[in-house]
Amino acid sequence: MDYVQEREAFGRVISSFQGIRFKLAEMETRTQAARNLVYKAAWELDQGQLERKNVAVAKWYAAETGVKVADEAVQLHGGYGYIDEYDVERFWRASKAIEIYEGTKEIEKTIVADRLLGK
Repeated sequence: MDYVQEREAFGRVISSFQGIRFKLAEMETRTQAARNLVYKAAWELDQGQLERKNVAVAKWYAAETGVKVADEAVQLHGGYGYIDEYDVERFWRASKAIEIYEGTKEIEKTIVADRLLGK
């Protein structure tokens, strides 16, 4: 948030552009949705009612969201998004690793589909 309120293009801070504001809104919405899916799966685990489908949904969506949000953050930083002076470069790498680690999104989707089909 700090960077988009400082970076200028065409004589204005980029946070004043509607397209950038829409990106920020989408990033926040995806993050909140992912967080709530993770909270639901964690709550079920705490209650002793672990539903593997919900764990798979949460892991898949949260990991995918991390990659999408980090990718947008890199894009918003422009060329600075690729250098290690800014954290977004590390966030993208870490989020991509999470998307692959402990079951790829394809495995998570298979688990969800199997549960929906009663398998």
